[in-house]
Amino acid sequence: MAKAKLLPQEIWLLVAQEFSSRLDFSSLFLCACVSRGMANLALPLLYSIHESSPASNAHILEIETSVCLWRSIISSSLGHTLFPYCHWIKTLRLGNLYSLLEDFGREGINENVRRLRSQFFGSPLQRFDISYRLTRGRGRRLDLDAVVVQVGDEIIDCIKTAAREQDKAVGLLSLEGPTLPTENLTTWVTSLSRLTSLRVHAGTVLNDTLARAIRANCPAFNEVACYMCKGDGVDVKLAGFFNNLEPNTLESFTVNSRNDLGEESFKALARHSKSLKKLGLFNLERDAFASLNHLTPCLELETLSLEADTTAMSLRWDGPLAAVYAEIVQWLQQCVHLRSLDFQGVPRGTEILSEVLKSPGIHLKTLNVKSDDFSSDLYDSLRSQNGLTQLAVRIVDEDVLEAGEERREQLVEAICQCPELRELETNELLTINQFTQITTALPTLEEIDLNGDLIDDSFLLPLMNLSKLKAFTVFGPSSFTFDGILEFLNNLDSNSNSGDHEGFQLYLGDQIFEYKFTADEEKMLQAEMRRRFGGKLDITYRADPDELHESDFSD
Repeated sequence: MAKAKLLPQEIWLLVAQEFSSRLDFSSLFLCACVSRGMANLALPLLYSIHESSPASNAHILEIETSVCLWRSIISSSLGHTLFPYCHWIKTLRLGNLYSLLEDFGREGINENVRRLRSQFFGSPLQRFDISYRLTRGRGRRLDLDAVVVQVGDEIIDCIKTAAREQDKAVGLLSLEGPTLPTENLTTWVTSLSRLTSLRVHAGTVLNDTLARAIRANCPAFNEVACYMCKGDGVDVKLAGFFNNLEPNTLESFTVNSRNDLGEESFKALARHSKSLKKLGLFNLERDAFASLNHLTPCLELETLSLEADTTAMSLRWDGPLAAVYAEIVQWLQQCVHLRSLDFQGVPRGTEILSEVLKSPGIHLKTLNVKSDDFSSDLYDSLRSQNGLTQLAVRIVDEDVLEAGEERREQLVEAICQCPELRELETNELLTINQFTQITTALPTLEEIDLNGDLIDDSFLLPLMNLSKLKAFTVFGPSSFTFDGILEFLNNLDSNSNSGDHEGFQLYLGDQIFEYKFTADEEKMLQAEMRRRFGGKLDITYRADPDELHESDFSD
């Protein structure tokens, strides 16, 4: 019998790289278990993408795996593992570690979590079990910030030392963390010559000192994001950070929550006008909107997100601000590289968009609008954006939402002129005829999120026009029947080519109680979704009105 030939290592490396590109953690892990030689191929790839794994995010169902993952990374930085895992990571997300530690630090933790905490801080990680004495009562509490900072110190020092000994650049590209002191961040970045991205919880740590360290040591740095940026003098401090980076090197900046950004930080951002491509400014206050005109030099933007906090939504743009309003409109009309635009609660946002969308130089792929007010010209100008692939329109004001028959017709006509549209989300109260008109005109729609007064089985029939349907979400009241959904799944499967609806998901967010499925019916529908499409059914039911009535008389 002929002896089987072994595949060369180069082939196995290609296989492992393919698993890595697919984020197939299980297959990479199995490869690593075959032999030490295979482990040398698979483990560097596995740890280079570890931040994308469920285990890295410390979800409650993955907490045990997360403990093992973080222990392996931290232990390797201390030299206590067979392989140098921490040398291979590209992204260090200390915020995920923080979330895991939060589970350990909560009061009243169960026995399993207590066991996992003991396992996590077992040898050789005892030094990281840092706690402080409670000011009231007895006992101690895990010092989450101190643990995270010490872990960061150890890992970065280890990979810096290894890179120096091997005469290589440190491989870490992205750093993310919760409360990271500026002093530690400044020390860390001096060792990270390939760093491109920094994400922090509090933007108050971003100052001129840190920026100078990045400028001197991280020539490829181009992205910064913070969850919040609130505090006295933060506008000036953040301006110092932007001003002390190499000009025209920042490509992306995002602030996700409460902030005090304004004139100074916007002026400083404009120093990166030739490089800035992605800008996300969420939860902006009134003064920030009044200073947006200082961003007008930024004409290379490809993605722009603007969101107002509750105090800014009522801004009238009158008096001296009328000129600012005009500058903002003109600025956006000149951003000819824009492909994604997101307006949430922007004061007079639909009026601004009405002017911008009809500009001949604007060709969007993604548009997301959420607004209290509504300009009747918006949907007319939407006709000019026939290259859209994603569209989301949500009207917050219920009175505006309900009083708009003519407006809805305008929307439907505009949507039907977007032949490349793949994802549609709207809470406009479309009729069955309008919905049918859309699905007939756009047979390549893949994802639909829909609202309505009462959506029923009749809305399933138009979905049969969609040859690539992947998801249908109903977040308004619905009255679907078991037989109606079962027939729809059968027709969808029989009228499609293999794989066209792979992974199809059906989500009913407000199914009325009178149409609640039995446990057996729901189980059968789930089984049909899995068998036919490898898909999933999620149903949330409206509360039983009788139970609500009974609660009125309870103590």
